[in-house]
Amino acid sequence: MDLQQLDLFAGFEQPTSEAKSKVVFANEKIKVRVKAKKPEPLPEKQEIKKPAVVQTTEGAKRGRKSTKETYASVDLMSVPEDEILNKKLYYSISEVAGWFNVATSQIRYWENEFDILQPRKNRKGDRLFRVEDVKNLQVIYYLLRNRKFSIEGAKEYLKANKNKAQINQQLATTLTKFRSFLLELKANLES
Repeated sequence: MDLQQLDLFAGFEQPTSEAKSKVVFANEKIKVRVKAKKPEPLPEKQEIKKPAVVQTTEGAKRGRKSTKETYASVDLMSVPEDEILNKKLYYSISEVAGWFNVATSQIRYWENEFDILQPRKNRKGDRLFRVEDVKNLQVIYYLLRNRKFSIEGAKEYLKANKNKAQINQQLATTLTKFRSFLLELKANLES
């Protein structure tokens, strides 16, 4: 219950008619006890639209993903096309991590391990990825997740065959997009 104290000299305020009240006199103050109204029910939950790439936590455990889960999420990479990428000069680490469906700490780790990945940093220390950094990250992601190289193996491969790795990654990306297009076409024909 709410208690309100009113000063006798300030004037007496009548409690509202919709609230039951009890007035108690004590010394020079008036105490009014007002019975609180029942709160209105909350509106029904509305469905919230999720972004295109979201890491779900349903049934997920804390900590590192298993190797099986990691390789199962390889197809979830959704880096925009070159035309869209070239619209901005810099992308934040959270945007880039969302495209690759990895944690930002994973990208920071890859930055420390691979010499070809060198995003710019502002005065505050935030990493700003250029288009060429995103392309290099695609090559690293391709070697580590699709080709299943170790970190050391991927470093050696990049030193010896950087151009070959880039071409293979672009080819794999193109074929994956073509496959998804064909699967979508098949689904449309069946319906």
